[in-house]
Amino acid sequence: MKFSILVPAYNEEHSISTCLNSLCNLTNDSKEIIVIDDASTDQTPQIVENFSGKNVILIKREKNGGRAAALNSGLEQAKGDIIITTDADTIVPANWLQLFATHFQSQDVVAAGGAYQAQNKTNPLVHATSILDQILNGMFKKSLIPNKLSGVNSAIRKKALLDIGGFNEDAWWSEDSEAAWKLQRIGKIIYDPENIVHTLYPETWAGIWNRKYYWGYAMGLKFRERLPFNLKLWIRPLLFMTFFISFVASFLTAPYDLSLFLIPFLIFLLVFSSLTIFSVPFGTIIMLKNKEPNKVKTLSALAVLPLIREFAYVYGMGFGFLKGKSSAISPSWKRKTD
Repeated sequence: MKFSILVPAYNEEHSISTCLNSLCNLTNDSKEIIVIDDASTDQTPQIVENFSGKNVILIKREKNGGRAAALNSGLEQAKGDIIITTDADTIVPANWLQLFATHFQSQDVVAAGGAYQAQNKTNPLVHATSILDQILNGMFKKSLIPNKLSGVNSAIRKKALLDIGGFNEDAWWSEDSEAAWKLQRIGKIIYDPENIVHTLYPETWAGIWNRKYYWGYAMGLKFRERLPFNLKLWIRPLLFMTFFISFVASFLTAPYDLSLFLIPFLIFLLVFSSLTIFSVPFGTIIMLKNKEPNKVKTLSALAVLPLIREFAYVYGMGFGFLKGKSSAISPSWKRKTD
């Protein structure tokens, strides 16, 4: 079993060396590392060329086309049986390929995805964001999230990926989700919460908002295309709409009748607790498990973070559904939201 690791990159001069060092230190020798430079305007391609002696292959694209287009350029030259994708600002564990290999012993498995945590978690907001992802991706094992394949940590059989036509270059921020939806029709997808990579997170509220907004926008575009019904796709927007409607209803009924006010207010409290209050005790458990100090700033951010992220996601989803056209949007890269 040979692995082809695809690393799409656009203006990643500050992080690409760390990423490639971790990939070159992988204990499995049956691999090739392919970096696809998507017409960077910084020193990214020159830095990658310094790793040519470590069997790192550089593909230079003449025109910036976005992450999916870069991945497809790498797929065309990949020789491995398994295609692995990650980001240029990500560090992987030394046994990364072994963790993936165990899942592909079964021929029914067409893809496997792993979890991710923050590299830069000395920032309290980043730390809180990383903990929230650990709650959703680790403790709940993505049961509330329809996509098991994160672009930063996933492996796909090359044949299966070619069968679905590669990555959709018009998906705009959701090429990993779309690939997963297509792949699950032809085989089994595994999610492994113990397979963890570390990547850079946005360090400001604006960066967090933008990233979730764009992910929601991309999902709104998918709804606009009328994808087959999937209950998990509706959980988050319905939960937030229930939260918003119950809040407005309780506010409007409060001056008139206590009995009318009480029902929407209790619904509001229930949804609010599911979005926000649960994150603090779960976050504390994770911090104690990881032997991290109980930082007040981190827990304070964690108390409001789910609400902000879900609002940005649903807000973006609404815009994507109501007015979005993928052909009118330029491909975006993650670091542009930081």
